[in-house]
Amino acid sequence: MIAKIDDKGRIYLPKEIREKFNSKEFYIVDLPYGIVLIPKLRDPIKALEEEGKKLPNLDIKELKRIIREEAEKEVGIR
Repeated sequence: MIAKIDDKGRIYLPKEIREKFNSKEFYIVDLPYGIVLIPKLRDPIKALEEEGKKLPNLDIKELKRIIREEAEKEVGIR
């Protein structure tokens, strides 16, 4: 998908993107290889609670262990 920039520097986001993220504001993150748009959440606490519901019913020590193992796999330690 390609977004167009007008003469005033405005970026047009297609309707399906605007509807998918249900946001009228986006954070712009400037990275060495480009930019990333992150939708600004209307209710970040509610969004965090919803994500938390997806976690398995494990204690925090076990979750940390799993996260550490996955991170080590990603960087090739294991």
